[in-house]
Amino acid sequence: MERRQFLSVIVKAVGLTGLVKSYGFEGAVAWAEDKAKVTPSPSQGVWTSKQPVLNTNSNVIHWPNPGLYKADDYRVAPQNSRTIDTDEWEKYIEGDSKYRFDKRRSGVIYENLALREIVTEDESAGTFDKDSLNKSIEVLTVAVSDLSQSRNWRLYDLLERLISLKHEDSPEKARIEFIEVMKALKASPAWKTRDPLSRANDSGKFSKWHAKTVDKQYAQYRKQLIIRVKSENGLV
Repeated sequence: MERRQFLSVIVKAVGLTGLVKSYGFEGAVAWAEDKAKVTPSPSQGVWTSKQPVLNTNSNVIHWPNPGLYKADDYRVAPQNSRTIDTDEWEKYIEGDSKYRFDKRRSGVIYENLALREIVTEDESAGTFDKDSLNKSIEVLTVAVSDLSQSRNWRLYDLLERLISLKHEDSPEKARIEFIEVMKALKASPAWKTRDPLSRANDSGKFSKWHAKTVDKQYAQYRKQLIIRVKSENGLV
């Protein structure tokens, strides 16, 4: 019994000596550590992109732009990705398209796509091209038509403000158009009782809010919007 144990010890010692001679002591340890490591799959890499990316496997459109949000959890296998031109996003999701935006990020994506459409006419005066406001409004109507965004009050607020800027000289026209848009979208009835959106039900309240939004003397909202538009345009 003792002889067998002795031979076992000798065999193990010889094997370890062989490893040390071949790799050195540090090499033997490194070899053992390497064996314990798991080679990461290409699909586990974190991706970022200044253009939207379509996952052809799931039909989900992502926009992992680090300027929009921290894209540290965006992963897709390289063979399943296809870059989309930012100006062509709408054709992918219109009608009964099988494609859709990533639900977790779609609100952020829609908001920035809407801001991309806005053209500042005169920065010092805080004026915007009316046609570009219309295009931005159209993007927002698409956005809030998405069931995942039907209660995204931030998008509704932007929509309401852009309609006011579009009709800056007529608060009543702005109010009526906003209500008509909400009806056409079949928006959640909750907006009628949710402040501050519910102001559209009261002509007086809406008129006061409208005046602050379109104000050119202090132009607080106009300045804020210009900053947001500039920031968005710097993303692509």
